[in-house]
Amino acid sequence: MKARSPVLLAVAVTLMLAGLAVGGLAYFRQLAAGDVVTGMRSLGAGGAVWGLYVVMDGFFLGAGIALMACACIARFSRDREMESVARIAMPIALLCFLAAALSVLADQGRPGAALVNLMSFARPQSPLFATFTSVGAICLFASLIHCVLARRPDLAEYAKRPSSWRPLQRLLAAGYRGTPAQRRRRQQVGFWMSLLMLPALAVPLAALAILFAVRPGRPWPLAACEAVAFTFASGAGGLGLLVVAAALVGWLAGREAGLGVRGFARLGRGLLLVDALAVLSVVVAEIAGLAADEPAAATCARALLGDAYGALFWSELGLFFLAGFMLWRALWRTGLRPRVVVAAGVMSAAAVTLQRYLLLVVWQTHGLLLPYRPGSYSPSWVEVAVVAGIVAFGLLLLLPSVRLVPFAPAVYDQRPVAGKAADLRRVLVTAAWFAVGLAAAVTGFLLSLRVGTEAFLDPVFPASPVVFIAGLMLLAMTGAVYELWPEPTGANRKGATACDGAPAPAEPPPQ
Repeated sequence: MKARSPVLLAVAVTLMLAGLAVGGLAYFRQLAAGDVVTGMRSLGAGGAVWGLYVVMDGFFLGAGIALMACACIARFSRDREMESVARIAMPIALLCFLAAALSVLADQGRPGAALVNLMSFARPQSPLFATFTSVGAICLFASLIHCVLARRPDLAEYAKRPSSWRPLQRLLAAGYRGTPAQRRRRQQVGFWMSLLMLPALAVPLAALAILFAVRPGRPWPLAACEAVAFTFASGAGGLGLLVVAAALVGWLAGREAGLGVRGFARLGRGLLLVDALAVLSVVVAEIAGLAADEPAAATCARALLGDAYGALFWSELGLFFLAGFMLWRALWRTGLRPRVVVAAGVMSAAAVTLQRYLLLVVWQTHGLLLPYRPGSYSPSWVEVAVVAGIVAFGLLLLLPSVRLVPFAPAVYDQRPVAGKAADLRRVLVTAAWFAVGLAAAVTGFLLSLRVGTEAFLDPVFPASPVVFIAGLMLLAMTGAVYELWPEPTGANRKGATACDGAPAPAEPPPQ
């Protein structure tokens, strides 16, 4: 990435390193002293057991799913602006998934023991099981495979330039020469992976919505309204991050790497839609809570309007309304210019963070069905520092990653490639790989459910969650197996000869 000013880049890296160091020291303090240094306390003693860490897990995971869904939808179209959306959305989604996983680990008192127990004895009903299997296998790993396969032509072109990243670029683009057969397979795999990842991403999003919205004794209409609000807010948060990231990429790396005015206008219209749906669903959920017959649900809803959380709730609604009003006004008057869309994206992301906070914390302090006195929660400096360290760590990882796979495109071809059907060996190997992955995922899931033994006992096969995660990862690699399986003997030479007369792709801009 070529920054506009080396001084600006140096200052940004210094701030991120400082944030990472402070966050690391704060987390080591938490490990040494325990959760007493955080704002989390016991339920019934005026506190909350889930706080800022789980709030940020909900924000990052929901936003990452929305970002990857945007990238998958963008890949259906071969429009240049939509390809730019996919290029920017994929790495940002990967960083969101990594930040979500780190936020969950920060919430564990003993993260090492939690991971060991997860891999050995966890059951699907556990929030940690749902979070780590979905984040690790479905979101993080599958999205990484999808991102690398989508950028292999660019990697092959960038590997021709002298660079310290050249060996790794050659490794990731190994075997790609742009033959018609390879281009056809790439288009097929891109389409089917994008299509199948959309329902796959809906699974962790639904699990997360249930975790935040469904609680014992809550009326199901209220829980459904809150789950819908959670889902629409995830879309608003993801699109908000996407427009901010696109603006930063265009400012730092140039217009070739960023989005044009048309691309920002498209994202702005999408943000306006999900913002309107999010604010409507939040208001409907609040009305449903006030009208609920359950005393705990009504108490929780009144706390959002009262002194305890009223300022945060009205700030959330105000940010949603202001972002939507700015987009609507610009759409009907001057058009959705990038600055308006970016400002609305920032406000939407802030509103979603407040929505996650209120949805998670209020029911713990005011909405329990037990005869506990109302409590309060506010994050301590340790929690804030740890979250800042997680964000700084993700941003630091982004710098070398965009050196390896720059945002600016090196190859662009919107024409569909006609070609003969795939050879039988490739189809059989891919089908066998898919069958093995599906069998491992189903077997691991059933064993984790304690099939074959009592529900209160350990699974029949220890480490059954590992089998489930491995099966999901094998399924995620199916597209890569189909695309990367070697051609039959002699086919590569013929394909290369047929491609010799094709015009050379444009040289990538320096990064």
